Amino acid sequence: MHGKHRHVPLAFAAMAMLVGATSLVVPVQDARAAWFRPLQHRVNPGVQATGIQGKVIVVDAGHGGRDSGARGVGGIEEKDITLSVALKLARYLQQGGAIVIMTRTTDTDLATERDRAMRQRHLGDLRGRLNVVRRQRVDAFVSIHCNSAPSPDWRGAQVLYLKTNPHAKQLATVMQEAFRTELLPTHRDVQSNRTLFLLKRIEGPTVLAEIGFVSNPEEARALTTDAYQERVAFAMYEALVRYFSDPAVEQVPEDDG
Repeated sequence: MHGKHRHVPLAFAAMAMLVGATSLVVPVQDARAAWFRPLQHRVNPGVQATGIQGKVIVVDAGHGGRDSGARGVGGIEEKDITLSVALKLARYLQQGGAIVIMTRTTDTDLATERDRAMRQRHLGDLRGRLNVVRRQRVDAFVSIHCNSAPSPDWRGAQVLYLKTNPHAKQLATVMQEAFRTELLPTHRDVQSNRTLFLLKRIEGPTVLAEIGFVSNPEEARALTTDAYQERVAFAMYEALVRYFSDPAVEQVPEDDG
């Protein structure tokens, strides 16, 4: 979750070759429903993914450690969902030839002991996450979050980008289209933002993906299933492949807003 509610802590940086490990196991209910379409028969991440070969992509699982993020229906925690989806996305990207860097691979954050002593854990964590990005040349940055709202009726995945970053807007647009195709129905569009810490400080295609509302019963059930998490991860993978493969996408117009 982001914005007014609070932004997020992070964690331990690692190259994605370590990500082949089993992803975090989240207690789930089987949420397969009429919207579910089997994914396995059409997933071959190594095929037609030449656009991402050699690209350095940072996958950022929101929250972690003492910061659980949003708490949803049935007590589910945002930090568990974001990590599980991030590990799945990293696997797809790595199989497609990308070089993947994760801000965390376990339930922890990037705040230093000094940050904790000064009660600046949240800000310190964000700085730590930014430092992971600044240690190398990065081609794209994807931060994964879940949304929450007072009303259980709010729903839908949505991608945020910095208003003044046209490359981020283009990736956000492509990713939002993938969410509409692959995920639970949503009428949401991309949303520009001027204030989020990481979006303001990382250049190039940098987006924050709110992958659904944990306060919505249907989305909460779906987000805790391995099948739906795979679908979310694959939608983001598809978007990144298209962004780096489609010549039309590379021609980025200036933001008219």
